[in-house]
Amino acid sequence: MRCRRAKLPTQSVEKHPHIPARNVLDRIVLGGSDGAIEGVAMTSALNGAGLLFGTIAVAGIAFAAAGALSMFFSNYLSRRTEVDSLKIDLARERMEIETEPEEETQEMVDLLKRDGYGEREVEVIMRRLKKDKELWLREMLRRELRVNAEDVNVDPYGHALAAGLAFFLFSLLSVSPYLFQIPRTDALGTSMILSLVALFALGSRAFVPRNFRPRSGFESAAVGAIAGLLLYVVGILFSAL
Repeated sequence: MRCRRAKLPTQSVEKHPHIPARNVLDRIVLGGSDGAIEGVAMTSALNGAGLLFGTIAVAGIAFAAAGALSMFFSNYLSRRTEVDSLKIDLARERMEIETEPEEETQEMVDLLKRDGYGEREVEVIMRRLKKDKELWLREMLRRELRVNAEDVNVDPYGHALAAGLAFFLFSLLSVSPYLFQIPRTDALGTSMILSLVALFALGSRAFVPRNFRPRSGFESAAVGAIAGLLLYVVGILFSAL
């Protein structure tokens, strides 16, 4: 008599998977976009003012480094402040669940009903939450404060480093043509093209094909073009003084 092999459960594959490391990608887009726009604006202004290429290159590299440090620390401090606030919210909600269970129960019931759950559904959910106070705490934070308890474990250094490095690398794109002895207008055009392509790629999320948004890319590139041309004109005006 043959024995049937038990079929092992197979893990389902998500049809439309989410973007991995979304928060890090957002920091890269933020830092990179700032670096590309500010870099092309600054180098265009110095070009219009007639400064030597060596001066523009040194100033551009120094600007990229300073901007990267500023981006890193501002993102780090912002994220650390968010985490500290979340820790305070966690402690307060945990204390209220322990010391004021009736009030917290009614508050959760009201939140669930607000989200569309019926009376019987609310009863089932509340019985489950009362058996697991950590789950109750997470749900309370998510529904009342719109935050996730898991965010308290997010490393603030990783996001800040991603934003800082992106600023530095993308701002250097506008500086790179000034490292070569080419006509001034060619350097301006090359700097603009490199920066605008980078801005389009960042704004459109071209590196995430399933989230590609060309309109956003063109808008980002347009901002960079306007900034570069305006500052180029400003540089010309200053040189004429």
